[in-house]
Amino acid sequence: MDERYEQYRSMVETALAGYFSPAGDGADGLRQAMSYSLRAGGKRVRPVLCLEFARLCGGGVEKALPAACAVELLHTYSLIHDDLPCMDDDDERRGRPACHIAFGETTAVLAGDCLQAEAFRSVCAAPIPWEDRARCCALLSRAAGVEGICGGQFMDLGGAADTVEGLTATDMGKTASLMGAACAMGAAAAGAGESAVTAAERFGMALGMAFQCRDDVLDGDGFCALLGAERCQALAERYTQEALALLDSFEDTGFLRSLTERLAGRTA
Repeated sequence: MDERYEQYRSMVETALAGYFSPAGDGADGLRQAMSYSLRAGGKRVRPVLCLEFARLCGGGVEKALPAACAVELLHTYSLIHDDLPCMDDDDERRGRPACHIAFGETTAVLAGDCLQAEAFRSVCAAPIPWEDRARCCALLSRAAGVEGICGGQFMDLGGAADTVEGLTATDMGKTASLMGAACAMGAAAAGAGESAVTAAERFGMALGMAFQCRDDVLDGDGFCALLGAERCQALAERYTQEALALLDSFEDTGFLRSLTERLAGRTA
């Protein structure tokens, strides 16, 4: 599993290194802020999932790479905005100053805005049929909008996360939606039928919830604060089993099964 994960991750890192190089114009400061956050590291779980579902559904992994990078661009935008003083007000991200601390709040807002727009440009540049590009754009936009990240953040800021039901809806939007879109976009980029795309999305959503519940156990907040560590871990395991069951409609899923179980049991 590790070999394939690192292969995918290396592909993504190499591709992302080609985004937002200096152009010698007045916007290079914005490009620098975008690159600062985009290349700050991370597990790159979402683009890895996108590439693996492209492989599972019979498509070329290289052809799906722009879609996988688009997921990471959108994810990075969400992190920049999440850290802003008007949102979660965090000064650090991945062990170094958050974008608004390093570059100023105005530049950070624009960097997030631009990363979201560039995510869709990346999808549109994928060497796949236009119909599949359109499907990928539709999936990504739903994960970004009121049914996804933005809606989830709004609920979070409005206090919805104070109840289990509200927290579930919040996490479905803020975390699970993009993981579901990443999986579905991989299937769509491979030209898969709607049943496979839907199954991939549902898998990603369940995995995203398991991922979030495990985060809550490690951090002692979220579901852990509401339910206690034991019940929160049980919830993570329930979502994990749901995700694994959704893989039954695909073949050659050993990598995804191992990755799912590893994410559900990680200690960092």
